[in-house]
Amino acid sequence: MGKRMLEVFFCNVGDGDAALLTEHRDAAPDYTVLVDTGRPCVDPREGSLRKDAVDYLLDRNVDHLDRMILTHPHIDHVGGALSILREIPVKRIEMLTVPPPDALRVPCSRTSSVKPYNSLRQILNVLREISQTARERGTEVAESVSGEQQLTETLRMTTYLPRPEVARRQKEVCGALYRGETVDEALCVRVAKERNLSSLMLSFAYAGLNVLITGDRYAWDWEAESIPPCHILKVPHHGDSKAMTEPLIRKLGPWFAVISCENDPIARKERPCEETVAMLHRHVPLVICTENRDMPSLKARTCNGIRFDIAPDGTVEWSEE
Repeated sequence: MGKRMLEVFFCNVGDGDAALLTEHRDAAPDYTVLVDTGRPCVDPREGSLRKDAVDYLLDRNVDHLDRMILTHPHIDHVGGALSILREIPVKRIEMLTVPPPDALRVPCSRTSSVKPYNSLRQILNVLREISQTARERGTEVAESVSGEQQLTETLRMTTYLPRPEVARRQKEVCGALYRGETVDEALCVRVAKERNLSSLMLSFAYAGLNVLITGDRYAWDWEAESIPPCHILKVPHHGDSKAMTEPLIRKLGPWFAVISCENDPIARKERPCEETVAMLHRHVPLVICTENRDMPSLKARTCNGIRFDIAPDGTVEWSEE
């Protein structure tokens, strides 16, 4: 079988998410999964090491992706997909709601100034272009399904879908818009505001350890669900006040908590939230951010990304790059 290792790399894409999982065999990449792709263009900032997800892949000599999984339709999670598809072969791309091959472009409203109403329409066009580009390049475009999949002999992925009613509303509304049908504005706004709640969550099991990637699903929405403990946790929603609750972090019991965030303040948003970080520190041995502003519990710092190497015996080594 050869010597194996799982590398988990959380890219610094600023205010966004991109996580690359690579199973190595005999020191060579054997299976690659990218979960989320950051923004279309990550603005450089003085003192920051952030960059586009595609640049991370090229810098790390990734010559293909076996899977690209988009957790939910927000631009900071799906925006970098087009650049990646144009540069690197991707075997399969997965998402909750797949634009059909004959999906129409969704026009923005000329009469409504409600931001969520039009932001939903804009992101649907982004997903439409991603799907069309993927199909043109021979990539399989598939709807995510719930449950376990054995990716390799030693790597298993479990997909957790959002609550059925959230998934149903998203699929119905997005499907109708792609068909050119008129959809009630209030329903569109509801689906737009539920996009974080519609996040896929993914657990990767390797060598007896679990890596849980949560998209942006608010903690209160899934703390009662039967999701097993994990060892490495990608904290939802950039560590803001909705990201985690004390009962949930106690139940998950991770060794490491990773927050994908940026060190520039964002208007009307606290990412990460000082109270959330303090809560994590009470229950998690190590809390790490891709970037961070100076706060009482975390010093200002930046890195290219955070890397975990998991050996077949379950040993974990981590580093900042």
